[in-house]
Amino acid sequence: MLTLFLLATASSAFSHNHTDNQITRSTPISLYQANYSAELSGLKINALQKLEKLESGIYQESLNAKNFIGKVDEQSTFSLENNQLYPSNYSYIRSVFGRDRSEVHHFDWQSSKVRYEKDGSANSELPIKAGYLDMITHRLQLRRDLNAGKEVFSYPVISRGNLKHYNYKIVSEQILQTALGPLNTVRVDRVIEDGDKTVRLWLASDWDYLIVKLEQSQGKDGYYLNLQGAVVNNKPITPLVKTNENQL
Repeated sequence: MLTLFLLATASSAFSHNHTDNQITRSTPISLYQANYSAELSGLKINALQKLEKLESGIYQESLNAKNFIGKVDEQSTFSLENNQLYPSNYSYIRSVFGRDRSEVHHFDWQSSKVRYEKDGSANSELPIKAGYLDMITHRLQLRRDLNAGKEVFSYPVISRGNLKHYNYKIVSEQILQTALGPLNTVRVDRVIEDGDKTVRLWLASDWDYLIVKLEQSQGKDGYYLNLQGAVVNNKPITPLVKTNENQL
């Protein structure tokens, strides 16, 4: 039901016309399904993340994580037009010990506005323009920019009803030991003004920069994600056959 609803709203939202004069060659979206082991503030979680095509030009990327005390569902429906991602609906739903929290962003590109709803009630509305992303699509754009060989990573992101700017930098290239075996990765850190918070990502350079490992911490709270297995464009991820002495 939810997928059908999002598909219907996406089809309506994506009927807008863009006047951008710069038309670039579209880079295909890489579909995938990945299983992760995760840890949130010391609690073990199993997570499934996937990116699927709903219809021509319309996609959905989602993360579903759960354990015995609760679950998290994060999802974004978006289109790809002239090599630009346009989110349509983003939702984050968290249920822990029976207490629910939800956040939804509805992107209306015809009126150039995004509507933010928290726990089912309208909270705010913001103006938007081409290039604005949500929490899921900005990570996807980071992967696409790495694949395109770019070196500057800066994204305007709508988060919790506000416009924020997320910047990243490449730290190193590493052969990372994973549950699948050694993989070629690029480590990317988010550039954050607050020195108490850190976000580090390792992305598989041979597999369309799929996230292999994530470490996020602030004070005593932490979130960690480690790849257990994945299929990218219908191909199971396989480890490197030969490695060197600098494996991590």
